[in-house]
Amino acid sequence: MLDAVSHYKNMDLKFQIKALEFLMTIRYHKQPKLQEIKKKLLTQLLKYNSSVDQKLRSKINENLDQQERERWDRQLNHPLINQKKIKNARIVVFGLGGIGSNVLLSLSYSWIHDFKIIDFDTIDLSNLNRQTLYFEEDLRKLKSEKAVERLLMINPKINVKAYNLKIDYPEDLNVFELEEEIYSNTISLVNDIIKWGDYIVIAMDLNGAPYLINDLCIKNQKSFYWAGVNHSFGEIYSYNPNKVSACLRCIFGPYTFLEKTPFLRYKNKKNYPFNGANIGSTVIITGSLVSEFILQDICAFPTHTYGQYIIFNALNHEIINIPIKNHDKCYCSKF
Repeated sequence: MLDAVSHYKNMDLKFQIKALEFLMTIRYHKQPKLQEIKKKLLTQLLKYNSSVDQKLRSKINENLDQQERERWDRQLNHPLINQKKIKNARIVVFGLGGIGSNVLLSLSYSWIHDFKIIDFDTIDLSNLNRQTLYFEEDLRKLKSEKAVERLLMINPKINVKAYNLKIDYPEDLNVFELEEEIYSNTISLVNDIIKWGDYIVIAMDLNGAPYLINDLCIKNQKSFYWAGVNHSFGEIYSYNPNKVSACLRCIFGPYTFLEKTPFLRYKNKKNYPFNGANIGSTVIITGSLVSEFILQDICAFPTHTYGQYIIFNALNHEIINIPIKNHDKCYCSKF
């Protein structure tokens, strides 16, 4: 239906909107409420469409080879997608479990080309309800190694480097107070990986890893996406240094969280309600949402998620956006 409206792309925006409203009236004439909502949503897309230089976007996409144009045809037809930017983006994923697996799966199918991925764990049977990169034949093998194999099966042209690395952030350590020259080997490696990436995904929840990555992203002025799932709730937060976003410290407290904040360490909290409980589909949807936000970020969609704590509530099928303010004494307010 939208394609029919886009046929009039040489007409002005007002004409396109009128044509769209007419088409929606015909299609949904028996459902006035649905008609109203569809008009609103597609009108919004048309307005976004007009904010993008479509001639330039088409010219960029013409530089793709025939196989690339055919494989990503549906994305190329999307008026806000810049496939060249997607191909050139560099993504770092810390944690290759439920969230990390599904982020990688979605982004690799979208033609992200360059990845660095980090995990230290092996695959066990209980992972397979939600960690979509792995199969039963992979049990007891390293997630980092099997993830590389699967990504290359999806797209042999992908460049991916894996690190079998356990990340720890001792309670008595604060990287904001250290010069890079005296970082430990592990922290120095994590720092270098973050410097390389354009977008950082935090999908780890143990041993202080989320806060170490948070702090190094702040010091290096890098955007990151953090996500986790517990029970029927997928939770996502994104940080952008250029948008004066709050960080994980602003949400969960200072680095003493190691023993005091249950959500980031729910696997180690035996008395925490719904300890480690989740449905695979909730994890898959949450990982896919993170991927969608990253793609929108890469293509500079006229939408934003930075500074918004997003909860996907699978119980009521709703998405809740909660604005998060910077804590004025937090390190992220000083960089």
